Amino acid sequence: MSVEAVRTVVLSYGSGGEYENLLASLRAEGMPVERILVVHNPASPGEPDPVTPPGCEVLRASHNLGYAAGMNLGIERALALGCEWLLLFTHDARLRPGALAALLDAAERHPEYGVLGPAQIFTGTEAPFSYGGLTRSNGTMTHRVERPPSEDGIAPCDWMDGGTMLIRTDALARTGDFDARLWSYCEEADLCLRIARAGFRVGVLPDAIADQAPGGPKRPGPWAYLLTRNGGAYARRAAGLRGLAVFTVRALLLTAYELIRTAARGLRLRPGSAEEPWATAVGGARGLFDLYRRRWGPPPPLPGAGDVSNVAPSPEDDRAG
Repeated sequence: MSVEAVRTVVLSYGSGGEYENLLASLRAEGMPVERILVVHNPASPGEPDPVTPPGCEVLRASHNLGYAAGMNLGIERALALGCEWLLLFTHDARLRPGALAALLDAAERHPEYGVLGPAQIFTGTEAPFSYGGLTRSNGTMTHRVERPPSEDGIAPCDWMDGGTMLIRTDALARTGDFDARLWSYCEEADLCLRIARAGFRVGVLPDAIADQAPGGPKRPGPWAYLLTRNGGAYARRAAGLRGLAVFTVRALLLTAYELIRTAARGLRLRPGSAEEPWATAVGGARGLFDLYRRRWGPPPPLPGAGDVSNVAPSPEDDRAG
């Protein structure tokens, strides 16, 4: 399949210029710059737009929209321009040589797949981050970290991490785009679930490699909040009330564990600062509370916010869903 059938959306955040290496890797793999859109989520008001090569369109968000709404902004523009496939990246991803060609070849040979993605490796290492995501029967999710068997180069999975995804636009026409209420985390699993239920398959190419630098440790409070709130919503969608019940018990136990870690560190019974487990405990507890009261959108102010900034507060009366 030709790259002319694809449009690429790169979600950029902040003014660090991390997207530059990604754009260079895409151009080295043969992606024309005219088929790349950069969506910029500003980390602070008045932040300058990314500097991109001539022909690369930049879409600036009014504030930090998170992953879901930010990607949707780019998807809407790409679909208006016309394409058969959407290649989605966060700015911390990098394709290794040959990965793009392998993805496009697999997409052409296997029209039954609505979502494909590369194996993802932690940046700077050879340690696997994800060979595709799996959903357990109780609705909880996990990354597969051992190389799976494949058929014709593709290993079926339940979802792909949103850092690098190739999505068939025919699938999006049936399901719609990312659920913007989730803001960030779990939205890619949610979309893949809807695509699978629409009759398409989801798969990973173990021999196509992308480097990925997940940012969860940079923001322990919002990370725990969003994984708890959104993970509970996903568990209910995937496994019904049983999934929600199992997830709730699991979230309560994890919060209790983080509180024990906080106490142990605060009392100097264990090494390390108490700030990280405290932020994780507070984020998880608030996420579970907001799951049940259906408060969506960006995370509220939390300890351990890290690099999460310039977000618009979610209306407290937003209970849809």
